[in-house]
Amino acid sequence: MNSSTQGNSNMHNTQAFRVLRAAAAFLFLAGPSVSPIRGADVVITSENKGAETIALGFVDFKCAKGDANSLPFTPGAVISWDLDFSGRFKVKSAAQFDSASKGAFKAEGALAYVRGEYTLDGDNFTLNCELIDIDSQERILGKKYSGKKADLRQSAHKFSDELTYQLFGEKGIAQSRIAYVNKRGGNKEISVMDYDGANVTEITKNKSINLMPCWVDGKNKVLYTSYAGGQPQFYLKDFESGKNGVYFMSKGMNTSPSWNKMDKEIAYASTLDGNTELYRRAFPDGKPQRLTFFGSIETSPSWSPNGYEIVFISDRGGKPMVYVMDRDGSNMRAITHDGDYYGSPSWSPKGDRIAFTAMDEGNNMNIMTLSPDGKDPAKLTTQAGSNENPSWSPDGRHIVFMSTRTGSPEIFMMNADGSNQKRISFSGGNYMPKWSDY
Repeated sequence: MNSSTQGNSNMHNTQAFRVLRAAAAFLFLAGPSVSPIRGADVVITSENKGAETIALGFVDFKCAKGDANSLPFTPGAVISWDLDFSGRFKVKSAAQFDSASKGAFKAEGALAYVRGEYTLDGDNFTLNCELIDIDSQERILGKKYSGKKADLRQSAHKFSDELTYQLFGEKGIAQSRIAYVNKRGGNKEISVMDYDGANVTEITKNKSINLMPCWVDGKNKVLYTSYAGGQPQFYLKDFESGKNGVYFMSKGMNTSPSWNKMDKEIAYASTLDGNTELYRRAFPDGKPQRLTFFGSIETSPSWSPNGYEIVFISDRGGKPMVYVMDRDGSNMRAITHDGDYYGSPSWSPKGDRIAFTAMDEGNNMNIMTLSPDGKDPAKLTTQAGSNENPSWSPDGRHIVFMSTRTGSPEIFMMNADGSNQKRISFSGGNYMPKWSDY
């Protein structure tokens, strides 16, 4: 960040915290269980909002009661990871708040710091999280959570999201989840994990082939292709009802589902009429509407965030290329023209970029993005091997993908520009990740 941008950022930070301070006295007197002020009151404004960051101090959370070693994590470490990965915060950590840490925080431009404590009592927990003004020591934000110990990590994520919303007026992604395929022996099962790789849950155990998970209805349902019944059909896992079974049956193979939250429908590839073509279908009980008729292979649809267009892969020109069409199949046009292979396109929730897999000159698979009109291509990964299956975070600031850079397929995440690449799975044989909505 250059000095001019840093100065503007500090100015916006100061303005934001002044607004927060106006409510601090009420919050301080009312107690930590009181909900913080509305995010509409505390919004960072900038012509280049995506580049805005806030410097924050961060003091290690204390375990006030119970055995902290009984947990494989600390809630403070979870929150610190969330804030750092979000790209919205510049976090400076310290073991405690004293004159030395205060000076270090202020040297980074921080006007406030996060602190907290938690208790563990049998299977239960309490968690107190606060945002404190560095100079006045007034409490700007305070939240208290309690419940079963198994929910402590999720409560830490919740505070991260609430802090993001209060300071930026936008939702945080710390409570989002990732569905993916894991290969165990000869089977391919669907699993779900928190966005940081924790709390892995296997949602299929049918010892078959299960592929291409797709989140439906926020983060409440996962639609996927399964060979459990022999022929590949769509199955649906509903986390609210607990049901997990066939979504609908049809002749032919059904694959590559994509959710359109604007109109509550899916686009997908199917051999319903013989060739692999694209269809759309209202959720949950609509009838299939065929969108492509060229006779080539069309697959891997992904909706634009406004629900007006679909990006997909077609080999109608002889090689798999990236195409875009209107929701009814009209106005079809290629947005890639060179190269030998493209796959798994994914439209950003912001609408401004499309991520996809491309084969380079060395036959390596890497992640690229470009604008929906085919301009301004950007290569995000450069590692040898395979980097595939990009899927955007719900805020459009990050991408999750599969990479074989460590020898076995694993799940990685990165910023939308390719920076800050992090590995979040470690068991081997993990691929086809799909990021949930908020």
